[in-house]
Amino acid sequence: MGLQLPGELASLLGMLGYTWPEADETKLFEMGRRWMSFSGSLGSGIGDAEGAVQAVWGGAAGQGIDAFQKNWDAGDAPSINLNTATGGAVVVGAGLMVIGAIVLFLKISVIVQLVILAVQIAQAIATAVVTFGASLLQIPIFKMITGLIIDQLLSMALDVVLGE
Repeated sequence: MGLQLPGELASLLGMLGYTWPEADETKLFEMGRRWMSFSGSLGSGIGDAEGAVQAVWGGAAGQGIDAFQKNWDAGDAPSINLNTATGGAVVVGAGLMVIGAIVLFLKISVIVQLVILAVQIAQAIATAVVTFGASLLQIPIFKMITGLIIDQLLSMALDVVLGE
């Protein structure tokens, strides 16, 4: 289970018109690790296949073996596709880990902003008597500023994910 929003801050987030993201950064990190592990498994399987192919080539001869060797070394051969898949698995794994880090950063940043908003609201309420209620007029402004900051955080995260 990823980072969860403390219950006290959930109502603040709701007041601002946002919901807590369902993305689970721990699962994203785990999926990334598994893809990278799969890359290693795939690489060792390719090595085993290459060894078996070499044994076939070394122990037999003929037209069928020549055709097999030609197809094995062709541009769209299984060995080339498997090697490409190994690199692709690493890229997918790294991408999932980066997305997990972005989700974690975004969640922490939102929590920090909500804590700041809660403190600002508490200060406005605490000084309401002294200011004859004028400090309460700041609360909508604090909410608007926090909403704008959360919008900017979401925009920055999307820009990173989309590569803009």
